[in-house]
Parts: sequence; structure tokens; C-alpha cells
Amino acid sequence: MDRDSGQGQWRLAGSAEVSIEEKIRSFLESEGREKKLILKELLKEALTQEQVKVLAPAIRDPSPRVSTRITSLLARWQMVNLFEEQLRGLKPGKQSLLRNHFSKISQKAKEG
Repeated sequence: MDRDSGQGQWRLAGSAEVSIEEKIRSFLESEGREKKLILKELLKEALTQEQVKVLAPAIRDPSPRVSTRITSLLARWQMVNLFEEQLRGLKPGKQSLLRNHFSKISQKAKEG
């Protein structure tokens, strides 16, 4: 997967555009800055509930940016049970931060 210079679009060599599923696959396989950039592109897409479920385990990513963005996705979809399931095994401090973030986003989603 290559980033098209200046456009902010991801594409495979030789293809015009990449499907959401391919972006998700690339996101799950990537690391570091590349992972953050792919997630940024994914968040611009109209993701389905099933696609969000596939992304949910990324909440355990060591990057605070990745884990909070995945938390936001789960909160917008009101996926409380899946969110809590993904928190298992994380450090108490990270659980607390993500729960607070989830709560704020859920509140906004209910109001809006």
C-alpha cells in the first residue's frame, strides 16, 4: 500500500483506490506512524458496525492516539459490551482514561 503524494489517499501499486476492507487489513498489519496514517484515512470512511468490530482490538495498541480513536469509534456506535471486553488485561490507568473518553463521546452521541 502506498500513499499518494499530496492527495492523502492510500492505494495499492497499480490500482486507483483501495477498498475499506483492504485499508482495515493494512491498518491491522502495520505499525507506528503508518498505522496512525491509515487509521486517519479509515476514520474518513463510512464504516459499518461490522468493520468497527474488526478494528476494536486495536484499542490495545500502545499508541494513545490509536487507542483513543478506536474508543471514539466504539462510543459512537454505542458498543459498550465490546468496549469493555477489549479493556480486559489493560493497565488500570489506561482503562480509566479510555472509559472516561468513551463516556464523553457516548454522551455527545446521545445528545446529537
